[in-house]
Amino acid sequence: MHRRARRLSLVPAPAPRPHPTTNPADTLLDQIAAGELDPHLTALAEAIRARFDLLQTVNSAKALAQLNVGDRVRINHHASPRYLHGIHGTIVHLDQQSATVSIHRAVGRFKSGEIRCPPLALDRLTPATQ
Repeated sequence: MHRRARRLSLVPAPAPRPHPTTNPADTLLDQIAAGELDPHLTALAEAIRARFDLLQTVNSAKALAQLNVGDRVRINHHASPRYLHGIHGTIVHLDQQSATVSIHRAVGRFKSGEIRCPPLALDRLTPATQ
């Protein structure tokens, strides 16, 4: 028995496994906060910006594809200036990047009553919420 115990002690212990709840983003953020990635911050920032821009482009294209001329919409919290938030209107024109919304009255600097909006700044209204 004593001999067997000695043989078992020569077997290396398995490497510790990462805890299943460890989030890779937390590890990356910890490394950034600790300064471990300082030599790579510019490259990381450029990669993050490029990825963010790509996701915004994809999300914008998806949102634009959901809109049609004649749809009733509400300008949401992504719009600028903020005094436009919550205003309802009707889409009167669509192009490759934006929707023109008729709000049927002048608001602020939008004297014509039409506002060109990015699609992510619009919430399509269902007939019940109009």
